[in-house]
Amino acid sequence: MGTLSRSYLFIPGNTPGMLQNLDVFEADTVILDLEDSVVSFDKDAARTLVRNFLEKYTFEHTEIFIRINDASSPFFLEDVAATKDLPIQGYVLPKALPKDIQKLMTLTNKCIIPIIESAMAVLKMEDIAMLDSVSGLLLGGEDLTKELGINRTLLGNEILFTRSKLVLVCNAYNKDSIDTPWVDKDNLDGLLDDTMNAKNLGFTSKSSIHPNHVEIINTAFTPSEREILE
Repeated sequence: MGTLSRSYLFIPGNTPGMLQNLDVFEADTVILDLEDSVVSFDKDAARTLVRNFLEKYTFEHTEIFIRINDASSPFFLEDVAATKDLPIQGYVLPKALPKDIQKLMTLTNKCIIPIIESAMAVLKMEDIAMLDSVSGLLLGGEDLTKELGINRTLLGNEILFTRSKLVLVCNAYNKDSIDTPWVDKDNLDGLLDDTMNAKNLGFTSKSSIHPNHVEIINTAFTPSEREILE
């Protein structure tokens, strides 16, 4: 695309209606999801649907990534085998640690966006960011706080350290920093506050699980004339 993505929208891989409209949502990058939003008995059908869809359609103005299942999952190798020859920018890898990314790197030369969603991934963040195939890091705030056994709040103080560390590491290694989704679907004022907070911390973009969040995210991460001149 030539420009940095501002918004990353997750779309479940088993929803034909959303797939057909993925470029209408105006997200800079769409992540077709084969993991969290697809139950185990529907994995094969979702994989087939995503493959058939991407074989028929190409998108000039939207980057396409696929979130595959994690490297320890029985679905991991099938996900990669079924999608590695498709016209996509790369993969989003959940529960990612350096060894998992290196495993995926042996299977594809496409870009990889690891999700930082465990305490160990936070500790290994620099080792992850320095890998050549990694184009950016995506914060998974919900799973991280669940692992830590702490409440996820609207204010987000509980993930401030991780957010700040991710921004610093990505900046140092020249990688995209992608903030965690805002999951309070209808609280658009909260979304705007959270997005501006992420931007002010230094994030380059934000992920989303709701199409109606994309416009606010894109607006927030579009540089002002003053920012461009600076």
